[in-house]
Amino acid sequence: MINILVTIEVKDFNLLASFEKKALKIMKLHGGHILRAFETHRNDDGSGQEIHILEFPNDSAFLDYRANPQLLEHAGLRDKAIKSINVEKSIEHKNYD
Repeated sequence: MINILVTIEVKDFNLLASFEKKALKIMKLHGGHILRAFETHRNDDGSGQEIHILEFPNDSAFLDYRANPQLLEHAGLRDKAIKSINVEKSIEHKNYD
């Protein structure tokens, strides 16, 4: 399993929710899940920042999801909703128990 930390600079949270519903259906086809999604701040104009913590079976599954033609069909909606995205993938899981 790999975990992915996604920091999203949001243009419009309403449009983001519409995009994410579509993206999640496609993500599940590749074994991916959103473990947690949360806002870190929201501006009066509906923009802000959201963080997603994702899980995929492996790097290949994540790359296949990102290249899925169904996901690419929603690029227009994504571009209206999102200003920028930063993606960080795990390379090693840690257990500090």
